[in-house]
Amino acid sequence: MASGDLPIKKIYIDSKFRRKDSVSSSNFKIDLPYTLKLGENTVFYVDDVCVPHTWHTVEQNINDKLYLRLTHNYADTDYIFTLRPQTYNGSQLASEINSQINTTVFAGNASVPAVSYNSQNQTISVSVSGFDCKILTDYELKTLTWGGTSYNKNDLQSVNELLSNNENTSTTGTVSTPVEFYLNLQPVRNIYLRSPNISSFSTIGCNGESSIIKKIPVTSNYGGMVFSTVTSGSDFLDCSKQTWKTLEFHLLDVNSNYINLHGSNVSFSLVLDKDIN
Repeated sequence: MASGDLPIKKIYIDSKFRRKDSVSSSNFKIDLPYTLKLGENTVFYVDDVCVPHTWHTVEQNINDKLYLRLTHNYADTDYIFTLRPQTYNGSQLASEINSQINTTVFAGNASVPAVSYNSQNQTISVSVSGFDCKILTDYELKTLTWGGTSYNKNDLQSVNELLSNNENTSTTGTVSTPVEFYLNLQPVRNIYLRSPNISSFSTIGCNGESSIIKKIPVTSNYGGMVFSTVTSGSDFLDCSKQTWKTLEFHLLDVNSNYINLHGSNVSFSLVLDKDIN
């Protein structure tokens, strides 16, 4: 690589200085002080990424819906519960699910549902006295007949990934044999940084996206900071003959949901170079 004939070497991006018409600190635009005209064989790297881990275990309208089917005498009753958005540990999540079932279905009779957390094997067990119960999978929610409140099959917002309830068919729980779920309390494993106006569209994401410019592994727990740097000399994207003035960036999870940074800001660098190979 050689850095000759470049209009500038490095651009520092911070969502704190986003344009006023930006949606959020994970969906924003940056105006450069002047227009950059990039020549032939120009490439860029995304480096010095710094993202605060401020999103919750359960986020509103992202993964806060639990779909429960109770069966008694071969009759099904279906419910949708909306969990409170916050950061949970295992016992707190079990308590929230128990409280939701208890309050909505049984009017506060605490002895009816039994949702408990086992810290030794990181599981939640669920049973409901007098009923067979299922927490329906995303696949079932898109294919089975549903008798409860209607929902959008294309936007389930389900809690199933947290419960590792990812099979095609759910397991039935009874009082004698509760259904168990292994907890995954880190629903965002990677952050995908996308740009619709500087990407070379030479990447393919898990759902066919072509505007990803950086995959950022989540390496810290809630309250920490996620850092990511260039790890390979070949980790560049072409930007030959592009004109840069307004740059647009999106931070999303693998399901194309925007990362909720709750007002915190993200920063990173765009490093320009020349590909002389």
